[in-house]
Amino acid sequence: MRKVEKACPIVIRTSDGGLQVLAFVHPTAGKQFVKGTIELCESPERAAERELREESGLAAPSPLSYLGTCAIGAERQPWHFFTYRAAGLPDTWRHETQDDHGHIFTFFWHSLDMPPDHGWDPIFREAFDFFAPLLS
Repeated sequence: MRKVEKACPIVIRTSDGGLQVLAFVHPTAGKQFVKGTIELCESPERAAERELREESGLAAPSPLSYLGTCAIGAERQPWHFFTYRAAGLPDTWRHETQDDHGHIFTFFWHSLDMPPDHGWDPIFREAFDFFAPLLS
C-alpha cells in the first residue's frame, strides 16, 4: 500500500510587521495552510503548484523553492514544503474551490512571529513549527 504524501506550498511576503505566510479559513475545519495529497505519478513540486491553484486561485511561479520534508500528524505522513515570495497580493480574499465540495476559503496573512492559536488544527500547528524556523 502506497503511503499518502502531502504537498504544502508556503506563500510568503514581507510586510511592515515582518514576514507573513498565506493561510485561510476553511468553513468547517478552521484555519489552515494550503496543502493536499500528491497524486500518483505526480511530483511533490507539481502537487504544490496544483494545490495552490485549486485552493487559492493563485498560479505559483515555477519552480518553487524546496523548503524540506517533515512527517506530520498521528499517521506521520510526509509533507513536502515549498515556498515562493509573493508581491502585490491583497491582504485578504475569498476563493471558491472547484473541488472540496465547492467551499469558499477566506485567505489572510499570518505573521511568522505569532504561533498558531487554538483555532488551527493541530496538524497545521505542527507544520508551522517545522517551517517557521526555516523561514526566519
